[in-house]
Amino acid sequence: MKIGELGDLRRKIDEIDENIIVLLDKRLRLCREIGKIKKTYRTPITDHSRELEVLKRAGSYSRIFREIIRVCKEAQRMK
Repeated sequence: MKIGELGDLRRKIDEIDENIIVLLDKRLRLCREIGKIKKTYRTPITDHSRELEVLKRAGSYSRIFREIIRVCKEAQRMK
């Protein structure tokens, strides 16, 4: 592997990271909206069956999604 290839690969990773950040931002905004609805209807923030569904769909990325879920639940609790 040439050193130039390393730079190219890192740039590709940077692009992917930017896309991930955009998608996480969209997810977080949607979770805040869900939090407002839950607050209006006095529904609990935690929905264990929904979380299990998301984690199952995440497959080998479930560890990452556990953290995403945690952050999103935190956002739902905020005003």
